[in-house]
Amino acid sequence: MKVHYYKTAAGNFGDDLNEWLWHDLLPGVFDDNEECRFAGIGTIISSALPPAKKWIVFSSGVGYGVPPANFGNESWNILSVRGPLTAHVLGLPKEKAITDGAALLSTLPEFQPVPEAERKGVIFIPHHDALKTGQWEEACRRAGVEYISPQGDAKTIINRIRHAKLILADAMHAAIIADAMRVPWVPLVSSSQINTFKWLDWTQTINQHYQPLVLGSSSFRESMRDKTLALYGENYHLKNADVDYAIKEFIRVRKQKSTAWWPRYLKYTRYFSHEVPDRLFTGAETRFNMKWNDRYIDQAAAKLRQAAQLGGQRSDDKVFYENVEKLQERLRQVEIIARA
Repeated sequence: MKVHYYKTAAGNFGDDLNEWLWHDLLPGVFDDNEECRFAGIGTIISSALPPAKKWIVFSSGVGYGVPPANFGNESWNILSVRGPLTAHVLGLPKEKAITDGAALLSTLPEFQPVPEAERKGVIFIPHHDALKTGQWEEACRRAGVEYISPQGDAKTIINRIRHAKLILADAMHAAIIADAMRVPWVPLVSSSQINTFKWLDWTQTINQHYQPLVLGSSSFRESMRDKTLALYGENYHLKNADVDYAIKEFIRVRKQKSTAWWPRYLKYTRYFSHEVPDRLFTGAETRFNMKWNDRYIDQAAAKLRQAAQLGGQRSDDKVFYENVEKLQERLRQVEIIARA
């Protein structure tokens, strides 16, 4: 059985957990057999999934597209999904929604939560897309907050999270892993690309409110990019949205993106509204040494300092460990299915 997950060339620590986590939890179960595939951590339930004779779904989520045409037939064994919003749009029973599989990190000896007295520092982990045009490392330097790139080694990032006092989480898996390590976290929004549906999907499973602090842009280019996201359907942040509205909006956008004209519209709109202007702005900034970013960086740094003063949140121990027990029970089913 082969583990399937979303891969980026530069890397993204939340997705990259899949490289080794399942092998550590179920030694000897996984290999390169593509006839049977395992969907683990990530927003990967979509028509982009590769074909297989058998699929096992374990804590995966939806958030961007439609599921495969044959989803749910006899070739699918859906043991759990990330949360109740995913379960709802897929037409699954409520008990299939447990939580994100990264909670199981807490069961590995090398990632046991660190006593609070041994923790120190506040760290910020941006969404991987924020690195495209943002100046978040410099904003963190000015704010006196430690910057961690989401493109770093996953195990290194996990260990830094577990030793921190507070996690400022623009990347959702920064919050998920912090919660697994019993470290408080503050949800943040660096751009309209931060997906409210996904965050609500997860936070509903740990009985936590999702009320993020909006950071704003850290550069001129990032600000311009943020203003164009709505034009090509990548504005996923829903201000003050509740679960019902998030589901309704997800279904509306999914229907829109399923139309025959959408791929061509997306290609040209993204190109002319973002890619071409971004090249021009980058060229002008480089050629004429224009100082466009200081104001944005200072404003972003001020927001980071504000976030660092917040107490953060985390799930109740009882809720968290009950979820872990449920995941472990489903994990035993994975091994039974794989060895059958």
